[in-house]
Parts: sequence; C-alpha cells; structure tokens
Amino acid sequence: MTTEPQGEPRAGGIASPSPVSALGVVIPAYNSARTLGAALASVAAQTLAPATVVVGDDHSDDETPALARRWSGLLPVEVVRLERNSGPAAARRAAIERIDTPLIALLDADDVWLPDHLASLTALHAQTGGIVCAQALRWHPGEGVRGATQRDHFPIPAPDHQLLGILRHNFVSIGALFPRSAYDHAGGFRDGVSGAEDWDLWIRMIRDGLRVHGVAAPTLLYRVESTGLSHRTDIFYTYTRVLERAVNEAGDDQQRAAAQEALSWMRSRRALASAYAHARAHRPWKARGAALACLPGSPRFVLEAAFILASPSLAVRIGDAARRGQW
Repeated sequence: MTTEPQGEPRAGGIASPSPVSALGVVIPAYNSARTLGAALASVAAQTLAPATVVVGDDHSDDETPALARRWSGLLPVEVVRLERNSGPAAARRAAIERIDTPLIALLDADDVWLPDHLASLTALHAQTGGIVCAQALRWHPGEGVRGATQRDHFPIPAPDHQLLGILRHNFVSIGALFPRSAYDHAGGFRDGVSGAEDWDLWIRMIRDGLRVHGVAAPTLLYRVESTGLSHRTDIFYTYTRVLERAVNEAGDDQQRAAAQEALSWMRSRRALASAYAHARAHRPWKARGAALACLPGSPRFVLEAAFILASPSLAVRIGDAARRGQW
C-alpha cells in the first residue's frame, strides 16, 4: 500500500496555505514506493512549508520516481535520478546540489515528520545556529510507537563535550537541519560508509566548530524495520570505517585518542554482532570463534561473549530480549 496525493491543488499552482521557509528538504530514496508517499505527505502537512523538496532517486527500479512526481501539485518537488545505484550518500549529494536555500533539512524516505517539525527546527536554529536535530520516536509499523525517544538513549552532550562525544556515538538524529554553507565547508556526504554517512558528516561538521542543539518535543517518527540499512549486522563494519577515518583525520592528539578508543570498542561490538549472527544461523562453532574476538573488551562484551561461548542458542534468546527496549 502506498500513500498518494488526493484531490487537486488550488488554482494557481501548488496548494500551500502555510508560510514558506528558506529551506530545502532532501529525501534519498531507493525502491521506496511503499513508504515515500507517507514521507511526502508529512512534508505537505508542515505548518512551515519548505521552499523546495528534492528526492534523490538512487536508480530505483520500482515506482519511486513516478510516485514522487505525482506530488508536484502539492509540493515544490523535484526528482534527481542517479544513472546507477550508488548508495544514500550519492543520492543525498545529488539532491543537495539542486538546492540553493541557506538551510537544508533531511528526511529519510521511510520516516515521517509531525506537522510542526520544520517550524520547531527552524525556530531553534534562529536562536542557536549550528545543527538542529529532531527528537525522534521509534515507530514499529503494525506494533505502534515506543515511548522512549532517541535522546533518551543517546542524549546530546553539552557543547564543550560534543567534539569528543560524537566519536563515541552518533547522537544526531537523521531528521536534522543545518546550514548549506557548513555542509559544503565540511566536504558534504562521502561515499564508502553507506548507512552511516550522516555520522561521518556530523563528525566533520562538529570538528569544524558547529554544535548540535535538539528540539524538546518529538517531531519525527523513525520507522524501524529489519530490512533497513541501519539494522543490518554488517553496519558495524561501516561504523568501523567511519571511526578509522576519524582517527586519520583527527585535529589533535586528544581527538585521535578518543577516536582510537571508540574504534577499539566498535571492533569488539562488530565481533559480538558477528557471533550473534552465526548463532542465529545455527553455526555454534563460528559463533564461539567470533565471540573470542571480543576478548579482552568491556565488561558487557566479556559477559555476552561468555554466554555465547557457553551456549550460543541461549545467548541469542537472552540477548534479543535485552535489546528489545533499546533504540
């Protein structure tokens, strides 16, 4: 089932009774026909309308580009189609190249904004500048919305602690707003870290001096599905590459040490994820081998690795139950 515009726009063009902002919306999409309509509907419902909406189509082979164009009567939407499938970083870059507004707002094709999302983020940005990110609720289609927010699990550190904090975990939601000039200065979205290109960008923007500010109330529904890029086991290999870059590009010894510490932690987390994947696939000896790579590590990793070494199948049941409440 897809969401499509209903009815006709008012005479004279795009139906937008809301005030228009000086910002552009970027939506990367790949075979997103099932969810893109809901995302675009949430943009059309904003109390503060964007000046432009650009869908970066990553060479989809479904109805994604056609569906996006059908919203042109209700939104100032443009579709930029990549010549080949190149990943979300390339799709975002291509879309941003078509935007000349001073502010950029990001929306994933499977997420949804509440009606005051843009108004809330732009109002805060007018006070603080920098990167403004949404408060997000975890949405499991068919099951409902979890009560805990992203910030409950990943709070935004105080400004003085963000430079090192962003190396430890990505506390910036993908539903963020930032200045185009700062994006260009940082070098934009880069290839090679598909699924974590946003974290790679935030690290560089914060290193450049920007700070992150968050709106207080939730304005973003973050769709959680097992097929998403951020929910694959191999995403930990991508996170490792982000941190390897951070080590190589660190601005000083303190940043480098923090990045190396985070990289070591992530490698252990990657080994643990691999161990669980083998255990779920009923490969107990490979699971135990991967678990050994977690040693030595943090006390939590050592404990989980010990469970896997003792009984991979039981460890999977215990580990999955423990993670159900996590972001």
